[in-house]
Amino acid sequence: FFANPANAGLVKDQVLNIDSLDRTYDLFIPDGDIGEARPLVLLLHGHFGDADVMTGENNKSAPYKVWLSIAQREGWYLIIPDGEYGSDRKRGWNDCRGNTRVNPKTDDVKFLNSLVDKVASQYSINQNRVYAHGTSNGGIMAYRLAQESSDRYRAVAAIVASMPEQNKCTEPTNPTSVLVMNGTEDPLLPYQGGGIGKNEFSQKRRGSVLSTPETINYWLTRNQLSSQAETRVFPNINRRDDSTVHLTEYKDSARNIEVVLYEIRGGGHTEPSLTEHYHRLYKRIVGTQNKDFEMAEEVWKFFERNL
Repeated sequence: FFANPANAGLVKDQVLNIDSLDRTYDLFIPDGDIGEARPLVLLLHGHFGDADVMTGENNKSAPYKVWLSIAQREGWYLIIPDGEYGSDRKRGWNDCRGNTRVNPKTDDVKFLNSLVDKVASQYSINQNRVYAHGTSNGGIMAYRLAQESSDRYRAVAAIVASMPEQNKCTEPTNPTSVLVMNGTEDPLLPYQGGGIGKNEFSQKRRGSVLSTPETINYWLTRNQLSSQAETRVFPNINRRDDSTVHLTEYKDSARNIEVVLYEIRGGGHTEPSLTEHYHRLYKRIVGTQNKDFEMAEEVWKFFERNL
């Protein structure tokens, strides 16, 4: 297989028909002669988002935009799909929340797995190195893939996302490495669990989640990992962002399985970034953004070592 240089880069507005519905997605193709099979990453936007929000094509700050540079540098493929519209007329994903009223009714596991199959039929993809990475509703959807398609996804990364309190998904059949990156002062998806949103009206419509510690325990149990952990604190590079980063890693080196928690103390409903900074007016809604490390680079390193 070869990547056609004329088609390399971000290829927008592709279409895949699933269950008589045209679903849209963007595809990033790295430059040059690829030759060997390469990893593939699904990037899943949050509720209210779309592919353009993820890649900065809407001309706004986008921490996921860094993935385009990583994918070019490393020769990885990216799929950036659009969620479908829910009852609130906003795009999102049919994740595992059993008590939400706004999620779309689409079979998004089928859609995303079919997307992987389509791209793998066109390019040389390493089927043992397929990963999913999402924010908020997209992060919960990544958990769903790790539960219901654990044979397909080597690892997933969920940002400002916890497991559903009322989980309607089936249990995973295979171990999957999981990265969680949550802010302790998240005003929309509470670190200690509970209803999603800033008010009771929103929480009744959008359902509820487990706490971050409960989410970690869920994956430790499913992956049969011990509670012994390695911990470290990131350098507080930006002292003006009112947050610090505490990393906890649970690993089974023999099986190459891990569960990792980036606890953003003081952080809000935002992805940390050194380069892509949200506007201060936006942060009034979502809370503080940590600026001590690059989220996409950390997630890439996590995927890179989960072979």
